[in-house]
Amino acid sequence: MRTEFEEYMETGMVGAYQPGRAFLRQEEEGVFTSYRDTVYHFTEKELTGNRMMTVGDRCFRITSVFPADASATATDKFLSYIDSELEKEAHSA
Repeated sequence: MRTEFEEYMETGMVGAYQPGRAFLRQEEEGVFTSYRDTVYHFTEKELTGNRMMTVGDRCFRITSVFPADASATATDKFLSYIDSELEKEAHSA
């Protein structure tokens, strides 16, 4: 596995998304994916994740907010959207 310095020298980015550096934790609600460079804040209403990402000479603060009582995961919603777009495309062809 590359060090953070090697990653920066190759990509010019600090905090690049690397699934291999994630760790999984089993919760009552399911599996929780966590990244070591992200700060998580839990409340009864939501889960918020904050991280900093540097791209070139610009620094970005990335905030992700997930409702605690969501009807579906973000992945489920995205896949549903893709399916609906493919259906529209098939009907217009």
